[in-house]
Amino acid sequence: MRQMKIKLNRFIRLCLRKIGLTPIHSGFLNDKSRMAHERAAMHAHSIVSTATADGILLGCNARFQDTLGYKESELVGREIGDIYADVNSSMFTEIRDMLKHGESWSGEQRLKHKNGSTVWVRATICPILDSDGTHVKTISIRTDITASKQSQSEKDMYRALHMMQDEIFVLEASDLRYAYMNVAAMRRFGWTTADFTGKTLMAAHPDFDRTAFEQEVRPLLDGAVNEVRFMEALGGDTFENTVQLMQGPDGSARFACIRHNISERVALEKAKDEFTATVSHELRSPLTSIKGGIGLVLSGATGELSEKTRNLLEIAHRNSERLVLIVNDMLELDKIAAGKMIFEMRDYDAGQLFSEALIANDSYLAQYGVKVVPKGFDAGLKVHCDPDRMLQVLNNLLSNAAKFSRSGDEVHAILEATDKGVVMSVQDFGVGIPKSAQSTIFERFTQAKNGRTERRGTGLGLSIVKAIVDHHNGQVVLESDEGQGTTVQVILPHPATEGSNGLKKAS
Repeated sequence: MRQMKIKLNRFIRLCLRKIGLTPIHSGFLNDKSRMAHERAAMHAHSIVSTATADGILLGCNARFQDTLGYKESELVGREIGDIYADVNSSMFTEIRDMLKHGESWSGEQRLKHKNGSTVWVRATICPILDSDGTHVKTISIRTDITASKQSQSEKDMYRALHMMQDEIFVLEASDLRYAYMNVAAMRRFGWTTADFTGKTLMAAHPDFDRTAFEQEVRPLLDGAVNEVRFMEALGGDTFENTVQLMQGPDGSARFACIRHNISERVALEKAKDEFTATVSHELRSPLTSIKGGIGLVLSGATGELSEKTRNLLEIAHRNSERLVLIVNDMLELDKIAAGKMIFEMRDYDAGQLFSEALIANDSYLAQYGVKVVPKGFDAGLKVHCDPDRMLQVLNNLLSNAAKFSRSGDEVHAILEATDKGVVMSVQDFGVGIPKSAQSTIFERFTQAKNGRTERRGTGLGLSIVKAIVDHHNGQVVLESDEGQGTTVQVILPHPATEGSNGLKKAS
């Protein structure tokens, strides 16, 4: 019997050494030693804290402090709710009720790290009762499950991406070799994961223009932008590609690409543009004739008119003018969209350009009782542009500012140089644009509903502005607060980045 105990004792010591524990003595572990080991193991691997029945923290172990970034002195005396990332009143009520009745609670919780990040834990909260069975203290034992939560979240996201209808793929930036393809991307070639491994974009698309692609993604590699978008014709369809730069597991640069089929949208836009162009051309000539004829009658060429007749004809004349303006704007946009507009690009003094716009709009501004305050016109800033087209842009912005200002208001015309380029701003302090309308304000026939219906235009002015600025490789930025006013910035690249050869550029 003694020999069996000795052998069993040796076996236990061997097992303990295997898992990194050393027995306190060579005999069988007594209850006190076993409990000490259990406590040591619990504190080494669990987040432990104690609190009063009212939820005031009394103490915590080192694991608790390491996990949440606090010292024990920073926590003692604080409410336990201070460490929770979100206050779930129903969960707190459930925990309090169970503890009050001597029952333990188990579940997942979100704790708040000292730096503000979230720590997910699986918690078991137990009541400590006095001899009368009254809940006097609470001990909480938690396990950090943040990593598994993040892993599950990533798996869920991966599954969602993998089954998306858009084609998604990841390329090694060095050689454009596929690192990942979702189901939609593999379906294009009839591939499986094993099939695309090791293949490059050039192998998948024999007519692929690598030089053009590298030019498109160069701003990503230079850190100038966060993503690039470009169109691509593929297999008779039109796709919009969105590319972002990401880091692979080994630290290598990768391109994450989303290829979205926009063939249907392109076809609809083409049909709409063709219809608009056809209608515009068909309307222009008769409208011009109607406007001219009414103008002749109003001029007295056909004799004197009664006051009532004149009033009716003046209304007809104003409406015909508005219709002609709409048709002209539609044809202008059609010309830009079709790439038929020629841009005479050259370096031009931005201050002079702004001054010319003010002179051209002087009577219009006076009509609304608006005074323009110029700023920075004498800074000698140059822009590389088509002066006539940019004058058209500024005319639209100044007329809009006047139209939606109050009589006696100022409009600020500001010229300044920034890291992004030369900025030409028109700022008014009028009725402003509602937030709900700002996302679509540059679309055709769109006007903000701001209560100034007597000053409505064609709804095409800002569409033309954006189209022209886009063809200057520029940017239009709009900021507006309803009732406070609107600022529109036109940002054009510095001439040094565009060249100044004076060549004609087709849109």
